[in-house]
Amino acid sequence: MRKEDLRLLFLQTTVNINRAWGEGITSDRTVRRWFKKFRSGDESLKDEEGRGRSSNLDNENLRAIVEQNPRQSVREMSRELGVSSSTVSDHLKQVGKVNKLDTWVPHELNENQQARRFEVCSMLFLRNINDPFLDRIVTCDEKWILYDNPKRSGQWLDCDETPKHFPKPKFHQQKIMLSVWWCAIGVIHYSFLDANQSITAEVYCNQLEEMHHHLQKPRPALVNRRGPILLHDNARPHIARMTLQKLTDLGYETLPHPPYSPDLSPTDYHFFKHLAAFLSNKTFRSNVEVESFFKDFLASKPKNFYQRGINDLVDRWQKCMAVQGSYFD
Repeated sequence: MRKEDLRLLFLQTTVNINRAWGEGITSDRTVRRWFKKFRSGDESLKDEEGRGRSSNLDNENLRAIVEQNPRQSVREMSRELGVSSSTVSDHLKQVGKVNKLDTWVPHELNENQQARRFEVCSMLFLRNINDPFLDRIVTCDEKWILYDNPKRSGQWLDCDETPKHFPKPKFHQQKIMLSVWWCAIGVIHYSFLDANQSITAEVYCNQLEEMHHHLQKPRPALVNRRGPILLHDNARPHIARMTLQKLTDLGYETLPHPPYSPDLSPTDYHFFKHLAAFLSNKTFRSNVEVESFFKDFLASKPKNFYQRGINDLVDRWQKCMAVQGSYFD
């Protein structure tokens, strides 16, 4: 094998190990040493006697360091403790710590907001029992798609410990806004806004009109007889007088939706969640690339993807009621 091919093999192996077991768990030099040992017939991963620092690491000291700052990387802890990254990783397992992604919350809810969430969820849950309506729901939202999509950082926590909440970081970089409308049978309509265009009541009403036109083809009975039910949030263009009049003209009922509640919006907790995972670590150079990638995302989803997202509302209403309107995990 050529030297260049070997170098790439060592590099890719190092990346794969760190991705699977935690950033900084091993280095290119260590991987090269392992390959050399494997070729000689020695398949042990233990360091040779006398190599590296002592592994006398006190678990309680490590636990205290982790719990003081759970967002440290394995490499940072290994430097502080004077031991190898692999030693830190082994002892983290011994004390029951695993790396979990941050949990972002949109808002710190006050008592009135929690009460409103409980009230709305209770009402919708009971209504669906008496008169099932999930198949009538049309839902929508807008999302900025960034040209550069980094991964979320993680925290070292106990196996049964819930990740701590952190506000979403505010990105100021090149991006494009996506507007998507969908229901239990799939995406009805989507559009990407021009760079200098924002969501206003007029833009939103135009999207409503276009979505309604597209909905008539796959769901004529819903449009003409039963009547669609729109689930959207309380953004200003969604509740403007012009929008309310448009919804009346089109014959849409609007479901109540409590403020600061993306966990009760299928587009946020389901559609955009999966889209964000699809976008993770992706970079784009143009709007055309973003739109092409979004089409790939839609093509990758099975037919039951959309129905599952809508049906999860019932479980989420119940969870919200169980915690008296607080955010739930």
